[in-house]
Amino acid sequence: MRQPEIAIIIPACDEAACIGAVLDEFLETVDPEKFVIAVGVNASTDKTAELARSRPVLVAETPLRGYGHGCQAAISLTNDFFPSIRAYVFCAGDGATAPRDLARLVAAFEQGYDFVLGSRTLRLRNWRAMTLRHMLANALLGLWCGILSGRRFSDLGPLRLISRRLFEQIAAREMTFGWTIEAQIAAARLNAAICEIPVTERRRIAGQQKVSGVTWRRTFVIGCKILAAGYRTWRSSVAARALPLPRAQPSVAREA
Repeated sequence: MRQPEIAIIIPACDEAACIGAVLDEFLETVDPEKFVIAVGVNASTDKTAELARSRPVLVAETPLRGYGHGCQAAISLTNDFFPSIRAYVFCAGDGATAPRDLARLVAAFEQGYDFVLGSRTLRLRNWRAMTLRHMLANALLGLWCGILSGRRFSDLGPLRLISRRLFEQIAAREMTFGWTIEAQIAAARLNAAICEIPVTERRRIAGQQKVSGVTWRRTFVIGCKILAAGYRTWRSSVAARALPLPRAQPSVAREA
């Protein structure tokens, strides 16, 4: 049996109400010879890990709370089992990600892109699944990301593909709210081949939103933390004077 080349990374914290349905949908959709699914359970207090382990997926647990900690735990476990992995696809664990979008991200990767961002804001119909404060926050953060990176981004969406070699060069440090913006700014500063692809945003299946479905005050606090993480990433990239990756082809992929 051939070794999988793409790892689907799903961070999950207290998602017992939906993780089973999310994993079942992915398992029914993806090719098991090409993809491996890894769930990173970070500081959950419910049965998220137990439910995930009842499916044919990899499950890593960490006591550290934070989106990035969950992702990193899943990545480390995946690499231990499958050194053949060439890229990671990061997906939401609440049902917001449509598994059918993965094929288009992987197709862009096969065309030579190291970073493929699934943009929710490029599809107007997604606005029905996103709150007003979520849309405003993403617009501001996208602008800030562009100022710091020198490249325009339309979203900080959770659905994204990052090649393994680029991910290792990014060497992520922001393990909580800054996980997404750090990767985008670092990838741009490294002159990686980046493209954005319109993707579907669905309402979460169950459970409680941790970022978008919160109060205006909480949204403001989280937004400030993301802005600060972006600035730290910019400062560190300037200090390191990072060298560019060899195959930079900055472009925006058209929707199929």
